[in-house]
Amino acid sequence: MGNKGEIEIVAFGDSNTQGANWKIRQYPQQEKWVTLINTAYSGNLMIHNAGISGETTEDALKRFEKDVLSKKPDLVFIMFGTNDAAMLPSGLPRVDKTRFKRNLKYFTKEIRKIGAEPVLMTCLPVIEGSGTDTYYYSRYDRKWFEAGGGARQWHNAYNDLTREAAREEGAVLVDHWWNLIDLAGESSDEALLSSGLIDPSGNHLTPSGARELYNGIMASGVLQQFLQQSSE
Repeated sequence: MGNKGEIEIVAFGDSNTQGANWKIRQYPQQEKWVTLINTAYSGNLMIHNAGISGETTEDALKRFEKDVLSKKPDLVFIMFGTNDAAMLPSGLPRVDKTRFKRNLKYFTKEIRKIGAEPVLMTCLPVIEGSGTDTYYYSRYDRKWFEAGGGARQWHNAYNDLTREAAREEGAVLVDHWWNLIDLAGESSDEALLSSGLIDPSGNHLTPSGARELYNGIMASGVLQQFLQQSSE
């Protein structure tokens, strides 16, 4: 608990936690999903934004003690995978699936050891694009993802590992991937583009997308349930 009896929360992730957008880089502070939670529960909780653009779970391991455990949180949101799943010219991902799942489970177990609760969250569906000037394939070669069924399917394979880790560790899961697909109407480039939730990079949220992540967290009931339990 914080000094004023507030619930202490850490949001641990990459650019889509930090609130970095491809086009305008940092979108306004008040439009980040972390800030929306702080505003909605002002006086009841304090959520610290520990998102850093470009990071994988391997990068996050190096700052886990300083940015998460040392804060003595009551609750930790964990959202990684977008950068872990990114393919390199070598044909290998930045972080392979085995290490990615291992890292998520390590975070979960260590958070529980200090008496806090982890909440695992999946990442957004990518807009693959034409491979010319915009969206995901403007920066990553389409061929690198062919064996994985394309970039969107490959990224969701990492989300499947997040889902498995949550199930195996008995942790709460907020499935942003499916929430955004439902809002878009289907898992196609055309639907995701029309939704306005993902920016021209193909793998970063717009401010509208950030609000939908906030809405997904609210709809899960995890914060409401945690606050109620903490007050009993």
